[in-house]
Amino acid sequence: MHHLALNVPDIMLSLFRGTFRCSDTDDPADWPWAVFWGDKDTVWLDHGEAVANMSLYLPSSFDRPPRNTALKINSGYKAWEHMYHFYNILPGLLWSLMDVEFYEHYCKLVAGARVSLLLESPSDFRPLAHKLLVEFVEDFERLYYCRRGDRLHFCRHSIHLLVHLIPETHLRGPLWLISQWPLENCIGNLTREIGSHSQPYANLAARATRRGQVNALTAIYPELGTREQLPKNAIELGDGYVLLSWGKDARAREIEGAEATALRDFLSENNTVIPDTWRPAVWKWARLRLPNEQIARTAFGECKGEARNKPVHRSRMVKVTFCLRGDKFVQVQYFFRLTMPLADGTRHTATLAMVSDFTPPDPAILEKTHGVLMVCRYQGPEFRRVVDVKEILTVVGMLPLRPRAEEAVHPDAAELYSNRFFVVQKLGFDMSWIGRGVDNVHEDDD
Repeated sequence: MHHLALNVPDIMLSLFRGTFRCSDTDDPADWPWAVFWGDKDTVWLDHGEAVANMSLYLPSSFDRPPRNTALKINSGYKAWEHMYHFYNILPGLLWSLMDVEFYEHYCKLVAGARVSLLLESPSDFRPLAHKLLVEFVEDFERLYYCRRGDRLHFCRHSIHLLVHLIPETHLRGPLWLISQWPLENCIGNLTREIGSHSQPYANLAARATRRGQVNALTAIYPELGTREQLPKNAIELGDGYVLLSWGKDARAREIEGAEATALRDFLSENNTVIPDTWRPAVWKWARLRLPNEQIARTAFGECKGEARNKPVHRSRMVKVTFCLRGDKFVQVQYFFRLTMPLADGTRHTATLAMVSDFTPPDPAILEKTHGVLMVCRYQGPEFRRVVDVKEILTVVGMLPLRPRAEEAVHPDAAELYSNRFFVVQKLGFDMSWIGRGVDNVHEDDD
């Protein structure tokens, strides 16, 4: 917990800010990596404000969004805030500030750390992650330490420890299992169950034994577990998907234009005969709970609050998978249900989503950043598509990407580099079939 969440970010941010302790023979003004070093910390203050502004682009299921780093990083900044700032938001903000060589070096650290933080890391990911972390440590000595005696203290134990993360994952399993989070949580849960003040330790041992027995029985016979009670008027769709009635429209409404065309195209692809006189009308739903317990929301539900200047954490950007076409990022406009005739004469009610597309991640940026920075363009309201809700994998954040200096001076910069976003996925949540944590159904009610 402390290593990747606090120690490593503290070292690197101190270097980026030029606040790392140095000798009289060294000067932060000469550090090419100190992008946040400047007169009266104005650059760092601007960065802190940018981080605070980014928080509303993060879904509500992303635990604790980072606050203003310039104001709060030394006063109660949570471990999750450090990690979302350093491993998710900072790659997008440093893109426009840092020299290419130092930026790509930093991306090696982020790419390797993200694999280490996965709740379950596939063996295929580990060799590349280990390679990137080893290269980061080796290049750290070349780029920062520079073999200078007055910078020897730059090489902390936390930096060297990075080369052991992936091998230890192979030996001991995902490192989150032995981190401080599950240990402290288990201790807290068990001590809350103590019911004997005269013999607390014996009572604690008995409660722990009973907890282990219950967990073992539940793992062997899942049917013994408590069946979940669905929210009122929710519709269970199977495979862990649940359509929630919160924020549902009051009546069916006719759709037209690009949305009507997208629906007709979807029905044609599914061999459904459509009369020429058919005028589609749908009943819009605002929320869908995914198998990983995240709640995907919609522009239909969230834009009402945004129009009233209500702070809404955007949860309408999702990652979907298409058969034979790979994964894609889209913005959900609304969910709806449609009854379609099948080839055998029966009728099937499908739960669908009207979405608008982002372009695939820029392949050049993706390669240079070792998969860390996925940059997509929003294609606008004229691009609509209908997908089955079971193609939705996870809820993601799409954060605006600032142009680099050479991009900003381009005569067509407004057209070329506006409307670009970088993808932020929940840490440890990259594998779509892993579900942890519960989103708040009633948060951001509008």
